[in-house]
Amino acid sequence: MKFFPSNSLKTGIEISQGNIKSALLLKKKEGIFIRTLSLVNIPEETLKPSFKMENIIDEKAFHSCLKKCRKEIEFKKAGVALPDASIKVLIKEFNDLPKGAREINELILWTVSSSLHLDVDQIRVSWKSMGRNLENKHVFLIALGMDDVLAQYEKAFKRAGITAEVLAPAGLNQFDFYSAILPQKGRIAYLGLFNDFLNIFVFDGGIPIFYKLIKKGFLNKKHSSAIEDIDLLIQYFFTENPDFEIERFYIASHMKSVVQVQLILQDMGQAEFTLMDEEQFIDFETSSTANAGPMPLPFYSGAFGAAMSS
Repeated sequence: MKFFPSNSLKTGIEISQGNIKSALLLKKKEGIFIRTLSLVNIPEETLKPSFKMENIIDEKAFHSCLKKCRKEIEFKKAGVALPDASIKVLIKEFNDLPKGAREINELILWTVSSSLHLDVDQIRVSWKSMGRNLENKHVFLIALGMDDVLAQYEKAFKRAGITAEVLAPAGLNQFDFYSAILPQKGRIAYLGLFNDFLNIFVFDGGIPIFYKLIKKGFLNKKHSSAIEDIDLLIQYFFTENPDFEIERFYIASHMKSVVQVQLILQDMGQAEFTLMDEEQFIDFETSSTANAGPMPLPFYSGAFGAAMSS
């Protein structure tokens, strides 16, 4: 995770179809502290997240929401977590790499554009080298967005007086926030159970081998249906990797019930798991009057991660 410099303020915002969540964070020697939180609801028919189609349906309504958000937080620059439907996340392996970063970028652009049958000029990629796997292949984590879609968001931010320093999918921003406590050794899985999506990220010795997200919320559903969705997500991984044994699940969610987690993982046998607690690595500033209001801290994790990556 890329933390921001000491004693500096950073803002992160997470955009979903239903609301904009914002967080103003302060990084001090003692840790990371929340100064202000904001939640602005987005009217229906304003935003429709999509990878290829324009996302902002009602530009006037979206502009009003951004202005209200900026007024409540009072910021000019922010890291931005976009809806996961707007950006694809891929893991790619390469046997050999060119020497320069520019040449690597061109290789990644060509590879993902070819695999998805898209023109290179239509897309933007952001990538991170994750090291080499056991087969000695170079592993890259790649975020891919359509230029027209990202430009539409950037235009909206600029009109509202906001500089979007970093654009990334919400799922990765949330993972970035929680990743500080994940071990770099062993076969582990990060399982995110959130309102707009469920995702799983599997690592072998710190190297990602699998990422999958399904755009179904964990809240506004029947409990049994949500558990079925999570089970399908996990079983999809084991279908692709039948010989891989996950040693421990690290679970990020508003849900903090050990009994519920055991129910979700019951088909995994004696699966070990850790429920991650946000208060382990973030807290409210002593002088702050901020509070999470109707939404507990896990619901702001995308905004937290966006702030930390900017």
